[in-house]
Amino acid sequence: MKRRLFVTALLITSMLALQGQDLFPELKGYRISNDYPVYTPDDLWNYINGAADAYLQLGFIDLNIREYVKGRNSIKAEIYRFGDDSRAFGIYSMERSPGYNFINAGVQGYNEEGAVHFYRGCYYVKVMSHSSSSKVNSAMINLAGLISSNIGGSGEFPKLLRLFPSEGLLKNQETYLLENVLGHEFLRGAFRVSYEVKGDRFDMYLFNCEDPDDAAAMAAGLAGEAWSPDEEVFKYAFEDGFNGVLHMARQGGRLVLVTGLPFDKTLLAERYITMMLGGR
Repeated sequence: MKRRLFVTALLITSMLALQGQDLFPELKGYRISNDYPVYTPDDLWNYINGAADAYLQLGFIDLNIREYVKGRNSIKAEIYRFGDDSRAFGIYSMERSPGYNFINAGVQGYNEEGAVHFYRGCYYVKVMSHSSSSKVNSAMINLAGLISSNIGGSGEFPKLLRLFPSEGLLKNQETYLLENVLGHEFLRGAFRVSYEVKGDRFDMYLFNCEDPDDAAAMAAGLAGEAWSPDEEVFKYAFEDGFNGVLHMARQGGRLVLVTGLPFDKTLLAERYITMMLGGR
């Protein structure tokens, strides 16, 4: 029995390694070193310590690593795989900053000192070097582009981000949250976008559920006794113990929340909710 389990684990590891290998290209002038194991949810913490929690919460699947070596210079490429593009976008967006130097890599990427990070499809990719050489930095950008081409697939952000109104949107602050959204265990799977409109700053959350009953359950959990399942569009504003005033609306499988606006800004919140739900 133990031998069978060992063989099964070995086969799985080999399959993951082969899958990762397909994504790593040759880089002119560099030799490829493969001295790293394939990391999975069981041992990711061995590699990135406490940071692993955020990756695991977003459904991390595996991590493949290669090192590109040329003389004394080396470039490390890490490819993290997640369950879908929303989750990969989520971890990428958590680690970016609006002020970064964004470049054309993947769906979006950035180049900061010693690092090129990007995301595409269900992958989050980090290309890094300790070298401060401009030639090495150019090689890193080139390598990121080659990896992105190998990944292929859609070169677009998650489609649900298109539903957010553009007026007042704060660029490169969008993100995706999978668990414990706004501190509530029953709120799962939301895109969050930040806004500033005439001095008012607020966030919008969009939950999009395949089953409308799931959206209804989340809305009921927030609204409590005020919940009315028979309304085509249920809207409610209330004081939430975790987040202050919340404005919410549920329609079908979609739940929209607005945080950061007090009760006297309800009209502004409702205007954005209406735009989000398509004017209905």
